[in-house]
Amino acid sequence: MALPARAPTPPEAPSPTWQIGVEVDLATALALSRAATRALLELSPLAHREITAALEHEIDVLERQSDPLSLAAANAVRQYLPEAA
Repeated sequence: MALPARAPTPPEAPSPTWQIGVEVDLATALALSRAATRALLELSPLAHREITAALEHEIDVLERQSDPLSLAAANAVRQYLPEAA
């Protein structure tokens, strides 16, 4: 078996353009999610109750995962929950 002439180079860090694109995509997804939730909350008392229950369920799922990112997401959703209640 022949050895490679040189060691493989580590992958390059993402370009700033790529990082900005990801941040814009994330901000867009979050804004659309908030808008959709607000719209659903306004539909009816039943929709309001169901959205609130779904948010509480998501918080529980995220907290059970116990990793730092999931816990941060659970806290962010929890902050939105009073607005829904």
